[in-house]
Amino acid sequence: MDFALTLLPDSRQPVYKQVSEALKSAILAGRLRPGEKLPSTRDLADSINVSRFTVIRSYEELSAQGYIQTTSGSGTFVNKEIPGHLEDVKGRELQRELVAQAVPAAALSVYGERVMNCEEIEDANVELFAELNYGAPTVDQLPLTRWKEMLYRATRYQDDNMLNYHSDPFGYMPLREAIADYLIRSRSVNCTPERVVIFSGAQAALDLVGRLLIDEGEAVALENPGFPGGRRSMLTHGAEIIPVPVDGQGMIVEHLEALNQRIKLAYVTPSHHDPTGVVLSLPRRIALLDWAARTNAFVIEDDYDSEYRYGDKPMPSLQGLDENDCTIYISTFWKVLYPVVRIGYLVVPRRMVRLMGRAKSLIERDFPLLEQKALTDFINEGHLERHIKRTRAFYAKRRAALVQALTKQFGKRIFISPVTAGMHVLVRFAEDLDEERVLAAAGQSQVSLVSTVNHYITQRRQGEFLMGFAHMPEEAIFQTVQNFAERLKI
Repeated sequence: MDFALTLLPDSRQPVYKQVSEALKSAILAGRLRPGEKLPSTRDLADSINVSRFTVIRSYEELSAQGYIQTTSGSGTFVNKEIPGHLEDVKGRELQRELVAQAVPAAALSVYGERVMNCEEIEDANVELFAELNYGAPTVDQLPLTRWKEMLYRATRYQDDNMLNYHSDPFGYMPLREAIADYLIRSRSVNCTPERVVIFSGAQAALDLVGRLLIDEGEAVALENPGFPGGRRSMLTHGAEIIPVPVDGQGMIVEHLEALNQRIKLAYVTPSHHDPTGVVLSLPRRIALLDWAARTNAFVIEDDYDSEYRYGDKPMPSLQGLDENDCTIYISTFWKVLYPVVRIGYLVVPRRMVRLMGRAKSLIERDFPLLEQKALTDFINEGHLERHIKRTRAFYAKRRAALVQALTKQFGKRIFISPVTAGMHVLVRFAEDLDEERVLAAAGQSQVSLVSTVNHYITQRRQGEFLMGFAHMPEEAIFQTVQNFAERLKI
């Protein structure tokens, strides 16, 4: 066990005293925490290149002072209670804070200043709603046994290339081939493996697209309401945000057409609009692509939540309709496999392949190869699609139970979105039900409920919420909703 201590060769202090003082300082500064195990005397002696007898004397001195204790057969530990320790730690922390406040603020770049000072860029916890479990699947539905099998197989290195250094910035080619085949089959995406780019997550992919395409002051069209993460990402690049309203057929492209300014990029969630869940209609898809081709703009298609549609036939991707090479397709395995797999990916237009390759090699060149290999096998052997099919039926039952319970308990005092997709439903309560009161009752009843306020750029709707159902046991849904209604005195 390596352990770093600073010993001064020209010090007049005995070495054992230097060791004990260094350990005491680490304890008082909080670098060694109460209850933390220390290295054995032999290991510490080897690590700092002193005799074991020296370390033994140091430990004996610290033990006598009440800083550490040795338990036979278990080892040496920092005492859980040290007289004056908490006060010392607080005093040192206060001193550090005072010093930090006296230091001039860091000289930030334009990007750094924008991230820190733009009022429209909320903290991440605003978007990542803990109440909805970040939009992730319920853990008991994850294919953990199958995934462990895939990982174990990957560790056996059957392919000698697995031991080589991989420097393709686009990611593991067999995985890109598997994703391309899956997208062509399930989403009618027009792509080849050479255009698939693997990222650690979809947000990282979106950030790089913004860096490559957006200069400060250029206009980006976003759905209103829309995904808060997309808006924040574009704002960090200095984009001017142009809100485009959404109705029952998705983004209203006529508003986009009527704009009197150059739009560099349009960001849409056409398969399952966030947060309303509506699907961008076929006429509007064609109109959006036609607009992009005429204005030399790009369209980012975030294929958010396209896997979970209950009863409705999924519409082919926007990218699959694109004949002018202007669509950037982005997706992730988050909704299906989080937290087992967090990988995201892009399908880039042909004209962006070289650009993306050069940029990607500068920021994210390598990935954990075992995870990529395991995911490759998971997709190729059909486990991914079987998992989606099974969980789609599972979540459909929970959604139906929630809608039935809400309808029975609230009647005409609630609007429930008819869109049958995703892992939450959009609801709007009667105007006389105050938002704070609704949220308080939901928390007391353990109902997953989050306001859509942060999805809106302008003209937010009062009393509108996302209600999660993925983590509500089907047999408990009715009672949970009944408790919620009773607390609201419906």
